[in-house]
Amino acid sequence: METHRLTRWEATSLMVGAGVGAGIMAVPYLAGQVGLVGLAIILPIAWAASALVHLMLAEVLFRTGRDLQIVELMRLYVLRGRVGQVLLWSVFALLSLAFLANLAAYVSGAGEIVADLAGIHRRVAEVLVYIVSAGVVFFGLKAVGIAERFGAAMLIGFIAAIGIGAVGAPMHSPVTSGGSATGWLALYGMVMYAYWTFYSVPQVVKGLGSDHRGAASAIMAGLAINGVLTAAVALIALGVSAEVTEVAIIGIAAALGSWTGVVGSLLIVAALVTSYWSVSLALADILHERTAISPRLAWLLATLPSLVVLWFGALEFLEWLRLAAGATAIVVALITLPMYRAAQRTGAVEDPAWTLGRWGSPLMLGLALVALVLMAAGSLVSVG
Repeated sequence: METHRLTRWEATSLMVGAGVGAGIMAVPYLAGQVGLVGLAIILPIAWAASALVHLMLAEVLFRTGRDLQIVELMRLYVLRGRVGQVLLWSVFALLSLAFLANLAAYVSGAGEIVADLAGIHRRVAEVLVYIVSAGVVFFGLKAVGIAERFGAAMLIGFIAAIGIGAVGAPMHSPVTSGGSATGWLALYGMVMYAYWTFYSVPQVVKGLGSDHRGAASAIMAGLAINGVLTAAVALIALGVSAEVTEVAIIGIAAALGSWTGVVGSLLIVAALVTSYWSVSLALADILHERTAISPRLAWLLATLPSLVVLWFGALEFLEWLRLAAGATAIVVALITLPMYRAAQRTGAVEDPAWTLGRWGSPLMLGLALVALVLMAAGSLVSVG
């Protein structure tokens, strides 16, 4: 098991890599609808709500005393009996499709950018992206942790470079708060998705073993870094862009110069690849646990379809799957609430080294439920 051990920074980086995706470029446009005051209010509220739900899942794992993924935790605590088994396999199928949609989108998005930057055929770029992305996951959790450590440093470095480049540029000051209720809700939903690293929690807990406090700290720190990076991109975009574009780097590059577009493109590629590492690792573990296939076959089934599906021209279908992926994420998070209560009552470990304590009270569960419902509503507003 020692080969799976992660350092705390590797575990934190796993959370950063899982959370920072292309969505970081979508937050500034929505933030522009409500101003910096609105963003300053929503970022910490969404962090607190997201941290609470993520830590609930961590405590479920602590109380279970076994390294299990979300599907098998559902089997233990909430989806039992004949009907439960049918629902469990349904959730497994939906999660697998949701992961497939996201992974294919990561390969497609990163491949398109690499093709443009390198001047090569898009299919060749997609294969290169797949090799780099899936190749790391082939070697398991420790390899992903090490890769995410460098990936997180790249993400921070690219954003810092853009921030330094913005110094001295003409600045706008959209400090005042405004916007409609739907605008606030849409921004909240997008920020929650920017924080969302739910499926990497089992990998963090597994990687840190008996260091439960370290796992909880890594989860909170990873989410906090995601929030800081999201805020940094939003501040730059709102400050320098004559018009905040739906993909923020377009407006930033128009204000700062074409070099920013190159750095921003590299940032997006890094964000997509690091997300691919964490999501495909989680999917491989879920496939291995649920079907008892070998880890290598699970890796192949978790990664190869993300490349093959692009070559069948199924991108429009994948967009619908990505909407379903968002809905599935919320459903799984909602299931975590009763699972958390069940683990408190029946978990094999009655007194784990770390718990939420009073933050896991029925009142906090109620607030988490409200936060997730608002997240669902915000995603529908964003899509609409």
